Amino acid sequence: MPTPPDSSLSPNLPLASGFSSVSDRLAASTAPPTSELPVAPALDEGEHAQWHQFAKATILGAALRLWAFVVVIAVAIGQQSLSDGDFDDLRDFVVSLGIVWLWRGIGLLAGLGVLATIGAAISWRFKKFAITQEGIQFKSGVFIKKHLHLRWDRIQSVDVSQQFLARLLKMGTVKVESAGGGDSLSLGLLTRDQCEGLRQAILTAENQARSGQPVTIAQWRDGASAASALGQSPLEEPTYRLAPKRLLLSMIVSPSLLVGALSLAGSIALVVLESGAVALPVIIVLLGSLWNIVKAFAKKWDTSVFLAANGVRVRAGLFSTTASTTPPGRVHAVEIYQPMWWRRFDWWVLRVTVASSLLETESGESSVILPVASREEALRMLWVFVPDLGVDDPLPFLEETLEGAGGSERFVAAPSESRFLDPFGWKRNAMAITRTAAIMRWGGLWRRSMRVVLHDHYQSLRLNAGPWERKLGLANLRLAMVATSIGTQQTHLRLEDARELLWEESRVGAARRRVAGKESIESWRGRVGVFGTTTNA
Repeated sequence: MPTPPDSSLSPNLPLASGFSSVSDRLAASTAPPTSELPVAPALDEGEHAQWHQFAKATILGAALRLWAFVVVIAVAIGQQSLSDGDFDDLRDFVVSLGIVWLWRGIGLLAGLGVLATIGAAISWRFKKFAITQEGIQFKSGVFIKKHLHLRWDRIQSVDVSQQFLARLLKMGTVKVESAGGGDSLSLGLLTRDQCEGLRQAILTAENQARSGQPVTIAQWRDGASAASALGQSPLEEPTYRLAPKRLLLSMIVSPSLLVGALSLAGSIALVVLESGAVALPVIIVLLGSLWNIVKAFAKKWDTSVFLAANGVRVRAGLFSTTASTTPPGRVHAVEIYQPMWWRRFDWWVLRVTVASSLLETESGESSVILPVASREEALRMLWVFVPDLGVDDPLPFLEETLEGAGGSERFVAAPSESRFLDPFGWKRNAMAITRTAAIMRWGGLWRRSMRVVLHDHYQSLRLNAGPWERKLGLANLRLAMVATSIGTQQTHLRLEDARELLWEESRVGAARRRVAGKESIESWRGRVGVFGTTTNA
């Protein structure tokens, strides 16, 4: 077993260039103060910028949100009455009000709608944005003014989203996400062509600013073609598209649909046997189940993945189109897993963990890049995010990771004692440490998976063991990371193997952090065959 590294071997680092010694800094601190303090540069308020307002359809969207709120309240009251058994009392109360009060209620709601529309119009009047040499500026507020300035070097992704109403009106919203997930902007509603033109203009200016070139503000209101007139537009190379047939078949063979079908059959039987208010709750539950199935189907509909200039762009949605961009340099871990009911089709799911991004929610939900993919598609996307697995023969290594069982020259497997704690997956559970990543292989009754955790992205290493594991001489090795639903703990290893893997990962991880720099976005573009914006000579 390797011994832990000796702290005495750590070199004494010299002072960096530009830093003085302690005595020099003490002498400087006792020097008499200067007569004038430095003046901070004034904030650019954008007086010379060209400000733009959003489309007037934004007012309609704000007014409709009020009516949606009223509908939600009405449904909540109805559900509460049904659960308490007071549906007949509620119906009698509504009937007793009479037609006069009914029209008064409708008039009250209409008045509230008018007031909401007027408020939305006033708010829309004070919302505007500008694209400047320094970044994007956004102003809003009637009584409390807000002025947000998002610099070019803080922009992480730029995407176009379309909610249901916006899609009907052929409009959308440009969402600009900043590094760290704070101070992000939603610029809309705008027409679809304007959204594409604005997105392209922002990406062009961002690339120019990051490369040190003068920032040129393109004319984006005429669409994407006008925005690219001053430079080559960022290309988007399509690499994956989920066919409707594959999506439908993947849902048909899933257990959730079987459970839904059984629930549907039982609900129909109750509706046939019962009548009146007794059957109404069953109908509501039935409609809720059907809506969940439709929502899951619509969310994954037409999922398309593009290799864009700033990362991997995913766009999906039937009723509402959403898009997200994953910067490759911010990916910390990748998981490829296969549910049991997809094995005959050899379909897989690929998802990633991205730090400091809105892709990671507070609950730790990771971003699904490929919802239903073939093995070839999943491995190709793995290469997009992880160019080097740290082995000399990656294809046989991947085959062993996806299909193998037990230990080997590269994998340290869980011992036979672990079958008491994991009777279905203990034969596949194993871990390998390569030059660039820790590879975890996991198997179970419902699904099998492989997880790739990059050496330079985990935060700490931990060994833990419960009472039954201690009795069996087992332990778990955890690579602690940011909040994520991707499991980064290899369970039920032999205690000696877990200790050896911990010290090996500590040694290899430290060496990797010293010698390896992150792949730049320019290098990534060249590797995957996507080129960013360039300014015409």
